[in-house]
Amino acid sequence: MDEQQEAPKFGIIDSLSFGFQLIARRPWLLVLPVLLDLLLWLGPRITVGPLVSRFLPLLQIPAGMPEDVGELVLVYRDMLEQMGEQWNLLSLLVRGVVSLPSFVASQINPSSPLGSPASLGLSSLGGTLGWGALAALVGTLLGGLYLVLIARQLRRLRPDPELQADPTAVERSFPQRLGLILLRLLLFSLLILAGLLVIIVPISLLGGGLGLISPNFAFSVMGLLSMLGGSLVLWIGFILYFAVEAIVLDEVRVVQAVWRSANVVWRNLWPTLGLALLSYVIGAGFTLIWDRIGGTTWGAALSILGTAYIGAAISAAGLAFYADRRRRWQESITPSTA
Repeated sequence: MDEQQEAPKFGIIDSLSFGFQLIARRPWLLVLPVLLDLLLWLGPRITVGPLVSRFLPLLQIPAGMPEDVGELVLVYRDMLEQMGEQWNLLSLLVRGVVSLPSFVASQINPSSPLGSPASLGLSSLGGTLGWGALAALVGTLLGGLYLVLIARQLRRLRPDPELQADPTAVERSFPQRLGLILLRLLLFSLLILAGLLVIIVPISLLGGGLGLISPNFAFSVMGLLSMLGGSLVLWIGFILYFAVEAIVLDEVRVVQAVWRSANVVWRNLWPTLGLALLSYVIGAGFTLIWDRIGGTTWGAALSILGTAYIGAAISAAGLAFYADRRRRWQESITPSTA
């Protein structure tokens, strides 16, 4: 009997079960997201309240505008006011391409047990963009490191001799490999940003041009184009669902990661959709629990730890699912040498 047995195939439940078991065995993987949540909870905040106050006068309701459109403008004004007062720009540290699990970042106005924290209010657009870009950059690097650490533990528990697409990857030291992975994640982030601009900018320009001719017609067209653009973004995002996993786990370049993600998703369309939906349901369900118990200091501390555990387990499950389905795909196109 052949001693080398085929690795077990992972379904959706198997992947999620493996993810929770991996994090339970390696609780130190929770350190990074917990520390970042503590920073958002107890540390200083950067707000955009002064900047929002400068732009609110521009959102006036012109005479003759339909009532429903005027109500929508008022809703936008209220949303901007709340964002200016409550949003912490440092939350971008956990909202990069690789999102770190965070309880505090999802709270509207988290109260600190240390009292009112120090706050920096940004009043210039350039300063806001600069701080936002820096926070997003650092967040991408931290998120990449977080996922790399989980991937290393996945490799140890489920060794895969074909894990490396780049034959020189195993010859590099860990810092070199980590640096390349983080660089590729940054490039992938820029690719996503460029793609969003390609969709958003033409729609905005078209809406602005039509608004000069007929505001009512522009509002209707913008609603339709926004719906179509949103659908396109969701579909592309689904196709790229495993691109980050390919960059981190396979250590391939961005173009190769996109290609691998598209192939794995297309060949496993329904299982991938099931994994995405079930991961969302688990995360959202526990979020309701954390929101209920997070009103006190001890409840918030427990919610931070619980959010970190659930989020890390879901990330590990995604890596395990991708590794299994990528292996199956490569085995199906590679003739057996036995």
